[in-house]
Amino acid sequence: MWIALAAVLFTLTACGEREMERAGGEIDEVQLFEKGKGVRLPEEMRQVLGVETIEVTERAWPCRFERSARVYRAGDETKPASAVVMLDKGEAKELMPGQEVVLQGSTPRTTEILGKLARCEAQATVLDQVEALVEFPDAGRCFAVGSLLRAVFTLPQTNAAFVVPQSAVLRGVEGAFVYAVNGDHFTRTPVKVAGARDGSIGIIEGLYAGDVVVAKAADAMWMIELCALKGGTPCCPVPKKNSGRR
Repeated sequence: MWIALAAVLFTLTACGEREMERAGGEIDEVQLFEKGKGVRLPEEMRQVLGVETIEVTERAWPCRFERSARVYRAGDETKPASAVVMLDKGEAKELMPGQEVVLQGSTPRTTEILGKLARCEAQATVLDQVEALVEFPDAGRCFAVGSLLRAVFTLPQTNAAFVVPQSAVLRGVEGAFVYAVNGDHFTRTPVKVAGARDGSIGIIEGLYAGDVVVAKAADAMWMIELCALKGGTPCCPVPKKNSGRR
């Protein structure tokens, strides 16, 4: 995180030096973050950072959710491996034994594995949760007992969702968020996601059709805001506006 922050601050400095040279010393300083409004970037800095925006669209979206899965039985050439997933009772009611479950490893490079829901143990409830058993092929014994995976479940129905590129959505300790265009500012906006597919993410809370969000360089905006929240004062020199006097 700090390397990324340093890179953004270096970009701000380089941008400012070019503006000072161009303006011959006649400059103003623009604060890049304003509490309650968000990040504000001069046009040249938007270009340097590669900021791109996109309008939010609404379309049908599969109901999907992800849960952690822990391998409790290793597989081999004769039998599948098994993993346990804890589900809410409401989620378990929507699932059917035998339906496909996509399993993902702990790293982005791990190949997705197609498993199936073997059963849900209704009697094994803790805090209104149900224990689900997912089986998946693992003849090469790639996943040892105790390994953690991500299990992606798809429900039979579809919902309407507001769709944005995956690059637009960031995740922090308080959840997922995007940067939405708000006048001259880019405002950090919490969202609730409904899963990802084909490079896009469905948003079910926090955005509306027609909203405009940052599709590229959202991470740079988060670094600028984070710098301000940590006590810094990120700013950028820009040429003074012509007052009309000679």
